[in-house]
Amino acid sequence: HYFIQSNLSDMATMRTFSTLLLLTVALMASGFAENYQKISVSDVTKPSDGLLKVGTIGDGFDYLVLMVLSSDDLFPGKGNGSEAHHTFDGDAITYTDYYFLQPNQGYTFELWEGSSPPTEEEGAILGIDSDGSERWGAVCHTANGDVPGKAREDRACCDIEDTEVCVDEYSYVVVVPASASSD
Repeated sequence: HYFIQSNLSDMATMRTFSTLLLLTVALMASGFAENYQKISVSDVTKPSDGLLKVGTIGDGFDYLVLMVLSSDDLFPGKGNGSEAHHTFDGDAITYTDYYFLQPNQGYTFELWEGSSPPTEEEGAILGIDSDGSERWGAVCHTANGDVPGKAREDRACCDIEDTEVCVDEYSYVVVVPASASSD
């Protein structure tokens, strides 16, 4: 416990301390996304190395992206550089306003094979679905290959040929310090 003496000579120190405390609380409330950057699709001329590329089915939508639902709400799906796809209630929805994800220096992307969803502290990529529920960035392991998508606690869904496909086999995507990576 710290004791802060309140007198006139310490008022500047107290203001500085209060400002730092408010900044710390704001950063904690905003989550732990400091380990990766969101890069607007409008700032990317061609997707490249370093962006979160996880798809393997050959449809060109290989990148896990966060699409813009509203000014504060983002949700996971797949993107290719000109558009992104998300599924909801069986329908594929196309977006042109979305972000690619890139780890900051010293971090890397990894697949989380845990039986429960990772927390933000464990590097989870979180978003909000169209119905307002929380969704995690994920890779759906389908018969056709791996597809970027969204997961909840019991399954993951992705878009394959404009159709929502939900699977029981999936991995959450996390962003972790490069030294903690299992590579």
